[in-house]
Amino acid sequence: MTWHLLLVEDETSVREAFALRLSDHGYMVQTASSGDEALGLLRASEPDILVLDLVMPNLTGLDVLARVKQTSPNLLVILVTARGTVKDAVEATKLGAFDFVAKSIDMEDLLHALSRATQLLTLQRQVHVRSGQDADRYALDRVIARSPATQLFMSQIRQLANNDRVTVLLQGETGTGKQYMGRVIHYNSARADKPCIEVDCPSIPQELFESELFGHEKGSFTGAAGRKTGLIELADGGTLMFDEIGDLPLPLQAKLLRVIEERTFRRVGGSATIPVDVRFMAATNRNLREAVAKGEFREDLYFRLNVVTLTIPPLRERQEDIILLAKQFLSRSALSLRKPIRALGASAEALIQRYHFPGNVRELSNLLERAVLFCPGETLEAAHFPSDVRETLARPVVDTARPESTLSDTGEPARIHLSFRLGESLTDLEDRIISEVLQRSDGNKSLAAKHLGITRWMLDRRRKPTS
Repeated sequence: MTWHLLLVEDETSVREAFALRLSDHGYMVQTASSGDEALGLLRASEPDILVLDLVMPNLTGLDVLARVKQTSPNLLVILVTARGTVKDAVEATKLGAFDFVAKSIDMEDLLHALSRATQLLTLQRQVHVRSGQDADRYALDRVIARSPATQLFMSQIRQLANNDRVTVLLQGETGTGKQYMGRVIHYNSARADKPCIEVDCPSIPQELFESELFGHEKGSFTGAAGRKTGLIELADGGTLMFDEIGDLPLPLQAKLLRVIEERTFRRVGGSATIPVDVRFMAATNRNLREAVAKGEFREDLYFRLNVVTLTIPPLRERQEDIILLAKQFLSRSALSLRKPIRALGASAEALIQRYHFPGNVRELSNLLERAVLFCPGETLEAAHFPSDVRETLARPVVDTARPESTLSDTGEPARIHLSFRLGESLTDLEDRIISEVLQRSDGNKSLAAKHLGITRWMLDRRRKPTS
């Protein structure tokens, strides 16, 4: 993001030199040579940050600051001076200045102040968007929960939303919506107006993780030109969620454990202990118990995270939700892609209901977006979906070990050979497959469901009623 600065400096050479240097650092700089000119520019448009010289003729920097705060109380103002006093700094703080820095040739203090100001602005905008438009997106009554599995899950979500301090571990297959459910918990809690910050554990290099998480002090390592505010500090009062916590390296797990236990941290290179009020959440598609047993995850951290564990059901166990979710994604994709699609056709519904969705809700969303892209009319049909999805459902073969023998519970794959009859519907073919597997399983529905890769409940639902 390019930040817009208004630089107010009465000395021409200094103004031009500062403007050039700030532009080199990626800022979009507008200049004014006096307080009066600055106030005129502010009436026309409001910059992100106002950089204001303290000593100027007519209107001083403090005079301009006082007037600006009357009309634009949220504008961040940084006062710069070559000969300021403690009294000036105190007065500037009382008037609402963001910072008060010394004027220097290398502009080190000013650049550091600007860095902190843009961090704050970024966070404010994230909080504004998420607590406004996005907060409505995560409202409890907008979560589709018609299936029994999801209704049970949502009853737990409501209880957690009412308790904004308990640590939550979200488990589930890839694409089930762990991040989404974490945001639902946050935006329906007492912390909804505070930051919700997500840490993608696999994407942050190990050598930078501490600095990103805890922040660092100026000079704490090579390249640390100023103080950096870490993610924990930015999340103060809100929620900090660690996505794919199972991929966090062991040395960093120990440091995170200390923060969760003590609710305090230290910046890298700092000595001050900083208290923090944060709700911790973590998400993973790994079995953390198994990871603990293998020595890949700290047992003490697991117990700290495992205060409340929620397992998000996969989409194949949420049959009643699938069409409703598909229609929601259809509307969203049609709007974003500017398509006149209004309905989900019968063939598309049949295809979606029969597909296994190994990628869960994320795969459903992606499939709808792709199908919408290639749909020329107002109704989305099965023909608009990718061929690999349609071909998967048309395959007449289910694997198992021995074609003519009874199936066992050994966990070995099974192979059943069925011929496809011309004109036979997918529903009839599926019914033949289910009947064959049930026969080979000696009528054991749980074993048959296991070989078919579905739940017992789904097996009962997919079987044709007998007349």
